[in-house]
Amino acid sequence: MPGPPHRSNHPPPQVVLIGGSLCASSRTGRLAVWCAGRCAEEGAVVTCLRGADLELPFYRPHRGDGPQRVPRIVAALARADGVVLLSPTYHGTVSGLLKNALDYANDLADAREPFLSDRPIGCVAISSGDQGAHSTLATLRTIAHALRGWPTPLGLALSGERAELDTTGAPADPRTRAALEILLDQVLVAARRRVRPTVAGARR
Repeated sequence: MPGPPHRSNHPPPQVVLIGGSLCASSRTGRLAVWCAGRCAEEGAVVTCLRGADLELPFYRPHRGDGPQRVPRIVAALARADGVVLLSPTYHGTVSGLLKNALDYANDLADAREPFLSDRPIGCVAISSGDQGAHSTLATLRTIAHALRGWPTPLGLALSGERAELDTTGAPADPRTRAALEILLDQVLVAARRRVRPTVAGARR
């Protein structure tokens, strides 16, 4: 994402990033933080959910007695103009942690924009092997469609050296960094299109 941060008279887009691993030192969580920083540098208001943020009870419709993290996550998804999903690969698919968190989007079924309707959704899968990374990416994109969102044209299946991070949490491979910046730019461009100038205090 070269050049200065995006400037406009519009309210900044709100972007939610979800890293689906409980391990604090995981590549998934560290990369989510890096992506959040890049989005913030471009002027977005970011919410980064990872690790303990996602340690929730199994989703049950209309439960109403979950921890305080639940309404925070649901409110963040409701406000989101764009979403980035990052998942480790567990036995060829997304982590149960991430899937369970996304199941809580069902609480938005009756919202004006149900689930994640019309949001751009960037999808990043991280794995030790190519096969698992690609199957996980395909699942992430399927989930994005099921939530009525729009997966960005570019999705990333990262494995091997392409999935390595440096000590700051940034991608160690220049090709991965460049590809991630393209994906994040696609999320931000589409998210900004959702944000209209404030009229009588209202957003789209």
